[in-house]
Amino acid sequence: MFSLVILAIGVLALTQLQLTVTQGNGSTNTMAMAVSLAEQKIESFKSASYATIQSESPTAVTASGGTYTRQVIVTNNQPMLNVKTVQVIVSGADGQRTFTVPLSTVIAQ
Repeated sequence: MFSLVILAIGVLALTQLQLTVTQGNGSTNTMAMAVSLAEQKIESFKSASYATIQSESPTAVTASGGTYTRQVIVTNNQPMLNVKTVQVIVSGADGQRTFTVPLSTVIAQ
């Protein structure tokens, strides 16, 4: 009987561990999608003409069943003349917490 109680406690602990791992995987997938959305936007600017690279106000983006907010901040002539610093910020939530993924690059004329 005592061994059965010990076994039951061990099984309950493993169940809790499995739930925690599953939630962590979901959080990782959500964060990876946010990084992918930011990378896609930066890559689209790299292939665009220099004059069309402009800041964008925060907009909702839906991908893989999640909703994210993406904002683009463009700073002209930083860190030197004839370049633009492009920062893409993607924000979202994974159910437990909110997060922000900032990516930036410098594009020359």
